[in-house]
Amino acid sequence: MKNRNRLIVLVLLFSLIFSLAAFAEEGRFVKVTAYDVNIRTGAGTETAVIGTADFGDSYEVISVSNDWYQVRTGKGESGWIHASLVKEGTRFAASNPTIPVVEAKEAHVNVRGGASTSYEIVTTIGPGTLYPLLQHNGDWMQIRLPDERTGWVASWLVTESQNKAKSAAKTQQSQATVVAKELNVREAPSLEAKVLGILQQNEIVPVHAEKAGGWTEITYGGGTGYVATEYLRLPGQALPQAESRPGDAAAVQVKLKEPANLRTGPGTNFPVLTAGRAGSQFAVTAKSGAWLQVQLDPDTRAWVADWLTTVSGDLGSLPEEQATLDNRLRGKTIVLDAGHGGFDVGAVGRQTGVFEKDLNLSLARSLYNKLVTTGAHVVLTREDDRFVTLDERVRLAEQEGADLFVSLHYNTNDDAALSGSMTFYYSENGKDHQLAVRVQQELVKSLGLPDLGARYGDYYVLRENQVTAILVETAFLTNPQDELKTKEAGHGEGAAEGLFQAIVGYLQGQ
Repeated sequence: MKNRNRLIVLVLLFSLIFSLAAFAEEGRFVKVTAYDVNIRTGAGTETAVIGTADFGDSYEVISVSNDWYQVRTGKGESGWIHASLVKEGTRFAASNPTIPVVEAKEAHVNVRGGASTSYEIVTTIGPGTLYPLLQHNGDWMQIRLPDERTGWVASWLVTESQNKAKSAAKTQQSQATVVAKELNVREAPSLEAKVLGILQQNEIVPVHAEKAGGWTEITYGGGTGYVATEYLRLPGQALPQAESRPGDAAAVQVKLKEPANLRTGPGTNFPVLTAGRAGSQFAVTAKSGAWLQVQLDPDTRAWVADWLTTVSGDLGSLPEEQATLDNRLRGKTIVLDAGHGGFDVGAVGRQTGVFEKDLNLSLARSLYNKLVTTGAHVVLTREDDRFVTLDERVRLAEQEGADLFVSLHYNTNDDAALSGSMTFYYSENGKDHQLAVRVQQELVKSLGLPDLGARYGDYYVLRENQVTAILVETAFLTNPQDELKTKEAGHGEGAAEGLFQAIVGYLQGQ
């Protein structure tokens, strides 16, 4: 009997060991899909590079932070790799996996800092180059750009296809970004050669080869041209170091708290112009949201994230330069509440049978994707089809210390002819009233439905909420025309864009 018990114990022990081994084998991994990928000390391009990875290298994932993976690089060692440079999955069987890519349908397709026309244009792309596709968001696609950057393009301006990761990675390595304000393209590698045209800052150009004498051959106008290499940011190129330039005593000054990237524009989607050492000081010439413009030399200015600096002087005296939404809402918390869920389906479309709960969740997800790229902390009261009590929704907003609570719904009425959008608030003279008015204006502008106004509403998620809260009724599922509009491809994008515009505008004014 004892021997039998020992045998059972041994069987169970081996089963446990094999189960744990299988679990470890099925862990989370990423494979690198680019060349000369930087491995950094932290989840940001401002952190130090501690190593490099090459195409095909595979790493076990330790954790994820925003768009960065922390990976195991050795025994007891780890580093961070940007998510746009890897493909996630279990250990890949294929040495060269196929990945989705996009190509511009026409010349000068705008690439923006976020999934909205409100975001700044960070560069343009044209036909002939494939860019890895990272994710969809309604009518927008996020693509990978050179130098650990990403951007968003309108889906109708590009063609999606599949391509081998190795080919896509090689394409990325043959591109460079213009970092000068303007850059002459010449017929030959000489200052005396004829000027074929001018490239603008942040343009991406296909590169053939570097030439002796500081010139690089590029593709230009269907042929070739030559530009000065010092004004290009080539993939994998070591960054020049900016020297301190504090300016006069009366100027607003910044001191870098740690090594920081100095960029051509106010946002992480803009290319890095140069790098600043910890302790470097610069005179500040302008601001843009959470970004500061600094003077590098008499002819050159660059942008640095303000949270990487210590400021001396009055920032209020500086002009607000070009609009950007990148990190504009940094430090703000927004709770998006997709109404209903689970067994509570909400309203039901009379013609299509669509459930309100599904429309609410789809809208919340689209709005979430737009808002997170502003730097805001965005929380969903439900991320899938499940029931959440009203009390739980309110409590979550209060636990998060939210700046805003936005409850998303679709409406019903006994009168099937009633059509339009409306937004509810609880406090007649409160911030929620101001927000509701702004949201209503933008929603009507975006969707084109009748304006039923911003109204008082005695709803639990408004009345019992200590957070500035509104409830949006996007359209009527009891109205045939409103219901059919919810099935149109652009409806969700339009509603999310209107809400996005209103929320950003409101929080920027606070």
